[in-house]
Amino acid sequence: MLRQTDYIKMADDYSTSIGMATYINFESTDDMIKKRKGDDLTINEIVANSIEGGIYQQLIRKVYELQNGRRGKVKDSTIYKRAYQLICK
Repeated sequence: MLRQTDYIKMADDYSTSIGMATYINFESTDDMIKKRKGDDLTINEIVANSIEGGIYQQLIRKVYELQNGRRGKVKDSTIYKRAYQLICK
């Protein structure tokens, strides 16, 4: 980790602020099924795909129905995946 003085020197040299950034890589839907991702990232990708496809309203309704009928410990990402599959049939 750099010291504060190093950050200030680099900011002066490049005439810009220096900070940390997190890179988020969105992959295709096929890669989503093949790889394990975080729960939030999976849900965000499904929601983004449904918005692009114009089926967001249907997705949220189906998620609501599935959440009301949830038995036991079912992850939210599983509910979103199931709702997306049911709508895209």
